Amino acid sequence: MAKSPSIKGIEFSGIEAGIKPQGLDLGLVVFRGTMNVVSAYTRNQVKAAHILYDRKIEKKPVRALVVNSGCANACTGQDGIDDLSSIASSLSPLVGIDPKEVLFASTGVIGKRLPLETMQSALPRSVDALSEASIDDFARAIMTTDTHPKVVKRSIEGKKPYTIIGVAKGSGMINPLFATMLAFVFTDFPVSPSNIRRSFKASVKESFERITVDGECSTNDTVLLFTSRQEEDPGALGVFEKGLREILKDLSMMVVRDGEGATRIAHITVEGARKKEWAEKIARRIALSPLTKTAFYGCDPNWGRIIAATGDTDVPLDPAKIDISLQGKMVAKGGVEVPFDEAKMKKLMNYKEISVVVNLNQGKASYDIYTTDLTYDYVKINASYRT
Repeated sequence: MAKSPSIKGIEFSGIEAGIKPQGLDLGLVVFRGTMNVVSAYTRNQVKAAHILYDRKIEKKPVRALVVNSGCANACTGQDGIDDLSSIASSLSPLVGIDPKEVLFASTGVIGKRLPLETMQSALPRSVDALSEASIDDFARAIMTTDTHPKVVKRSIEGKKPYTIIGVAKGSGMINPLFATMLAFVFTDFPVSPSNIRRSFKASVKESFERITVDGECSTNDTVLLFTSRQEEDPGALGVFEKGLREILKDLSMMVVRDGEGATRIAHITVEGARKKEWAEKIARRIALSPLTKTAFYGCDPNWGRIIAATGDTDVPLDPAKIDISLQGKMVAKGGVEVPFDEAKMKKLMNYKEISVVVNLNQGKASYDIYTTDLTYDYVKINASYRT
């Protein structure tokens, strides 16, 4: 069995607290020294309590992170925010920190308050379970419909060796204007928020904002980066930024590959556009089309659905210039079908990953995004999510 990744001074736990009917559901991270934090949150105007709470805390050094699954603690009003204050007050004496040094994240069903007493009574067990090697338990405790935990690691060199560890949960309600999930990146690399914020935001945009499962934007989307407050290592900043980009990209791909009920993912590229934002708009429209997504599920080379979605935007284009390729094989040129063997193309599309390229032949701008197919299982999972 592979050894769990770890960082000295950062301890994790994941326990079964009783928030969900069964399974691990309460994750805890405690930092033995204060840490900086940089964040990115959902663009949904309706935001979970933990986001409203964290925004007031994260500008200062932090010492702990509490994450629960099974309850989103969204649309719970001031009570939902007050519950977090109560949990922080219960945790602080157990680990010797100030209540205002605790951040939160939640995932699960919207509209329900956290089971406050249940969580408070579970905190001593959560603290007792803390270990630098328990990140896998933490990763499992934050899962909802995920089929497996998502943990990635990078090692980098500077004045000394540093480690970056990323953990994420996400499987459904994945929207391309910031994927619906929780993601946390922990590192002993020393860098201030002011020196990493721009790079962090750009990395989030080029990773989590390039995936979609169902186009549904959650109330709870959160990405948090925790960095050391030791003396900075500016000479290694570029190496760290590269490692951070790789971590976020890996996590985002793990999320989309674990899309609810998904049997394959499609990499959609729109090129030959006059403007990047136009290419993006078309790529997102194709990625969110139920008709294209069901065609991917059926391995159906139905390029007509793709060109129809392409034209269903306000982007100016010439249909007579559009070329479409599936799995590297051109199926339409100049907006007209290129004769192909249906059986061979269907077989060619029966892979875990499908390539779709739409060339507008109008410019040099391009944009790509990853999406999943739409399956019977997705409907079954989400038809009874609350019950």
